[in-house]
Amino acid sequence: MPSSNSRTKNTLYNAIGGISVKLITLITTFISRTVFLKVLGIQYAGVSSVFTDVLIILSFAELGIGQAITYALYKPIAEGDSFQIKKLMAVYKRIYTTIAFVVFGVGLCLIPFLHYIIKDVPDIVEDIRLIYVLYLGNTACSYLLIYKSTFLTAAQKDYKVSRIKAVIAVLKSIIECVLLLVFRNFIVYLVFSIMVVILQNFIVAKIAEREYPIIKEKSKERLNIEERRKLVSDVRALALYKVSGTVLNGTDSIITSSIMGTGVVGILGNYNLITNNVYSFVMQIFNATSASIGNLVATSTNAHQYKIFKEMLFLCFWIYCFCSTCLWVLFNPFMQIWQGTDRMFSQIVVGLLVADFYIKGVLSPVSQFRTSNGLFVQGKYRPVIMAIINIVVSIILCRAIGIAGIILGTIISRALTQLWYDPWLIYREVFKESVFSYFLTYIFYLILTAVSCFASQQLLNVVYPKNNIIQLFIGLGICIVVSNLVVVLVFHSRTEFKKTIQIIRNVLKKNL
Repeated sequence: MPSSNSRTKNTLYNAIGGISVKLITLITTFISRTVFLKVLGIQYAGVSSVFTDVLIILSFAELGIGQAITYALYKPIAEGDSFQIKKLMAVYKRIYTTIAFVVFGVGLCLIPFLHYIIKDVPDIVEDIRLIYVLYLGNTACSYLLIYKSTFLTAAQKDYKVSRIKAVIAVLKSIIECVLLLVFRNFIVYLVFSIMVVILQNFIVAKIAEREYPIIKEKSKERLNIEERRKLVSDVRALALYKVSGTVLNGTDSIITSSIMGTGVVGILGNYNLITNNVYSFVMQIFNATSASIGNLVATSTNAHQYKIFKEMLFLCFWIYCFCSTCLWVLFNPFMQIWQGTDRMFSQIVVGLLVADFYIKGVLSPVSQFRTSNGLFVQGKYRPVIMAIINIVVSIILCRAIGIAGIILGTIISRALTQLWYDPWLIYREVFKESVFSYFLTYIFYLILTAVSCFASQQLLNVVYPKNNIIQLFIGLGICIVVSNLVVVLVFHSRTEFKKTIQIIRNVLKKNL
């Protein structure tokens, strides 16, 4: 049974590895995106965003199977049950191979309906159908061999492939930029992307096999009836959760394209590039804890889980308070430097993007503990309601107030469902505590974040340097000071703050 120190070490290694990869990926993606926009233009960026979101919808075929099997692997990995591990990996392999073909087949069936998705097909050289098929191929290929890398996640060993992913990210960005500048051709760019997906999955799979030869062994046994029934039940519930994430993340560009055109989608894609990458960057910290929490669930009491949850919630607030403050203050100054004033949204739209970013981010510990405790079946209809609200409200508000309505629709759907239901569920089923204390804490954290954003903006308005680049750097300094000062002043004497500082000190001692 892994010790607490072992869990902490693996979490630390996974977090450092994940953050390093994400930071490198963020920088290289930004450079690649800049070259892409300069060479091909905003219309291509809009098409790219729309097709990416269409294929997010198609990824619904995965049905949450990855989460269900990862959860099922926690216990046999912790107990060293190789017999059960081989059975689960055999199931995983069969399912994901099937998914790859299903996604590609269903995706091909959508080709006759592309003109409904792309309003006013942009003036581009390449056939829009060929572009779509290449995006489809990229998505289908991403499912091949992925089951082996997921085993590393369940075994708390994601850091084993972090360096490989970082190297591939850098090389991919460099070669993409060269291909764009030399060929100035979207098709060449897409074909190369497919090749990179296949290569990365192959390399990661080989590393996983080297670390855990057991995943190469074939199992002659199949899951028994009770195990299959449990897996099917979990997958059915997770399929509904998958709908929620798919609709929230995959419909904004489609609705915007069908109502407002691909040009607006391209601008939205620029903003989403920043928020999604910052979110993914921060989530490396919390994703690194997933397998450790799964092990914690299998070996610890509910009271100890509750203690760890509150510590994670505070850390999550602190990080997202800082990130939200930076996005609120610096988003448009950065966009003005990067893309110019004609490709910027109003501060109201920026505020809505930041609000959705914060709400989604601070729910991370809730999602981690819900998944790690296997709460898949409970509340399975919540995401369906969330999806319906999102689609209906987004369409109505988009027609009324434009792009702000799309983002507001997502916020409303999340606030009416996920924001209150998921915390209530884990407090009732796992912690056996009243959820009222969580809501009070959440509101308090939200107020402090708003204070941080407002104070930072007002202070920058007072200084307000005329040079945009100087303004950006001074604004960043203000955000760093103000957001952290708010947290230190309010929480310096509290247990969760002292515990977080202790963890940070330990991390620095081990890595400096």
